[in-house]
Amino acid sequence: VCDSTNVFVDGESGSEATVRKNLIELIASLEGRVAVATFASNVARVSTVIEAARQAGRSVCLAGRSMHKIVDAAVQTGVLKDLPDLVDEADAGSFPSDKILYLCTGSQGEERAALGRIASGSHRHIVLGEGDTVVFSSRVIPGNEKGIFDMQNALAEKGVRIITDRMTPKTIHVSGHPARDELKQ
Repeated sequence: VCDSTNVFVDGESGSEATVRKNLIELIASLEGRVAVATFASNVARVSTVIEAARQAGRSVCLAGRSMHKIVDAAVQTGVLKDLPDLVDEADAGSFPSDKILYLCTGSQGEERAALGRIASGSHRHIVLGEGDTVVFSSRVIPGNEKGIFDMQNALAEKGVRIITDRMTPKTIHVSGHPARDELKQ
């Protein structure tokens, strides 16, 4: 049994260690509130973002039911260890803007996910605006383009800076699925 998602992608998928190094550098360079959207199921990326926040002196607030469920499961099973104290959504707004990072669901433009609600202005606790940044540490899954671009446009209209993997010289996302050369191995 093996994963076939990237069977048509030549080469190798890349290293989470490279992403970790690059996200640590990127997040440390950002001002204002920072939100990172990624797949909640990618526990290695969740760990990477939490470490990047820690090194940048930012507290982490999980946003989205799936993010909470996956992190809870990863902690309970020992996959995520030494987790810093996480900030509740209701309390995150009282942090200085350069001291908080929101780790969000919704990288695929889902309207009801945390980032979708933030973009539409309907999130109960989290507001992003001028001087804030959303980093998409994910890829666009074919078929989700319209939802993602609509959400990114809504964020941009609020003055939020958008950063995607295609916009950075350094990799901030690698697939969790092996590419063709890895499948051959």
